[in-house]
Amino acid sequence: MKILVLTLFSLCNLALGQLKKKDLYGHWKVTKTIKNALKPELRGILEGFKNATFSFANDHDFDLSTESKAPTFQMLLQLTKDAKWQFDESEQRILIGSEENGYSIMGITPTASEKGMLFSLDESTMVFVVERIP
Repeated sequence: MKILVLTLFSLCNLALGQLKKKDLYGHWKVTKTIKNALKPELRGILEGFKNATFSFANDHDFDLSTESKAPTFQMLLQLTKDAKWQFDESEQRILIGSEENGYSIMGITPTASEKGMLFSLDESTMVFVVERIP
């Protein structure tokens, strides 16, 4: 019962449009690609994201994982190794990185929609439907 109430509360918050940092805690698995990378050199990155999992810990640790062995995605995994995350509630953006690099490794705009939660990657045309997993 408690889980049902928490789930309904989270869905209500998402439906109102404004996400809170706590709405993002946990593991998010990419289930579908909405928009692809237009640049051919980003094809390996797109392939890596197709089965990726984003993990946002409440202590601000960030983890990105995938089964992809694409060299370009492996470089991205190295960049995000030991990264932290922040959520800018006013801009509704997730920032990945560290204090030293100004959280500039990756930016994600999460949006609740009728299709579910969407993650739009800044500086690209890639948009993914993600779902929270245990």
